Amino acid sequence: EFAANESLPDGRVVLEPARGLWAEFDRDHLRQVMWNLLRNAVRHARAEAGAVRIAARAFGDKVELNVIDNGPGVPQAIQGQLFEPFFTTDSKGTGLGLYLARELSAANGALLEYVAGSGGGHFRVVCRGGAAA
Repeated sequence: EFAANESLPDGRVVLEPARGLWAEFDRDHLRQVMWNLLRNAVRHARAEAGAVRIAARAFGDKVELNVIDNGPGVPQAIQGQLFEPFFTTDSKGTGLGLYLARELSAANGALLEYVAGSGGGHFRVVCRGGAAA
């Protein structure tokens, strides 16, 4: 849905297979969080197939949703400001996207964090959930 809405070429965003997972998260909130993370990832990734990956996995009573791009990643000097309201590196941005995504995650008992050192942009949502039995 995201790729079609944003008119992205086929294969730019890749969903890695993860069957039987469930997450305890308001559907509309999760959609808004993921939409924001994907929009940022596409903006910063190189324009090639597989530039943005969505990967999910379960561990214990948690599910981890990862949005990973092949761009330059976030410079260490600004990582501490990523989730502050009105902080942006985009001249057209409002600086509210990641802030609101983190707030929506927290409202659902989830954690949204930036994963440093992964060679590109990498954001992770950790929420209640698991693998279907």
